Amino acid sequence: MTGTPRVIVLAMDPNLTMDPLPGADPRVQYRRVIGLAGHFAEEGAEVHVVTAEPDGWDALDGRARLHRLDGAEARHPLPRLEHALVVRVPRLLARPVRRLGRPGARMDRARSTASTTVHRRAFLPLYRHARPLVLARAARRGFLREAAAAPVARVIVMDRTSVPLARRLARLHPDAVVTTRQDRSLHAKP
Repeated sequence: MTGTPRVIVLAMDPNLTMDPLPGADPRVQYRRVIGLAGHFAEEGAEVHVVTAEPDGWDALDGRARLHRLDGAEARHPLPRLEHALVVRVPRLLARPVRRLGRPGARMDRARSTASTTVHRRAFLPLYRHARPLVLARAARRGFLREAAAAPVARVIVMDRTSVPLARRLARLHPDAVVTTRQDRSLHAKP
């Protein structure tokens, strides 16, 4: 590989680690990602951090490039369909009853509680399994096109949600080291 080595750190959901400990502080994982990105930037590598979390990246080294997929995830049809069926349609159906005063307010609260319950207890547990694939697909439209343009030296997978995207990157760059190890070396073995 010639030129500046490229390192991609995949931290789609830094709140989930590869080996979660009960009660672990998610800020520790953010610090690990930020520390790795800063270290590789110090070594002169071109660093890309890919995430689906909008917050927590203020301390990221300015030389590292942050790719956020949360906007693309929000535009995906699956979360939008769930929001339409669980929130919007019931809200439209309950709109005429809300004008009835106290009984309407009770019905609106019941609708809101039911929508929240369906979202948390039905949709989120199912979506947790589909989310890695949704994010990998979202990355294909933007980030993967850019990643395919130049060779990659190392891909570091920080959480389980990043695995499908790491597989796609491994297929794009068969010579790259794709690993879950957080070694601070460009030439470490997988």
